[in-house]
Amino acid sequence: MTREQYILATQQNSLPRTENPQFYPVGIYGWRKRCLYFFVLLLLVTMIVNLAMTIWILKVMNFTVVSISATLSYFLY
Repeated sequence: MTREQYILATQQNSLPRTENPQFYPVGIYGWRKRCLYFFVLLLLVTMIVNLAMTIWILKVMNFTVVSISATLSYFLY
């Protein structure tokens, strides 16, 4: 905190406050909220595409539970 900020924060203000001291809006508003929603949507789309490509690769490579276990047992023994 700079000296000016400290002085402004600690000095007495004789002007009456016009805002309601019980109501202080907390949250994200405006462009920040839109960017947050955009990034959440982008993450969701990325996860769906990733899952779809994983399933597609498993189908194309003809992986099954039996073939995976046979492959693993071949390399383990």
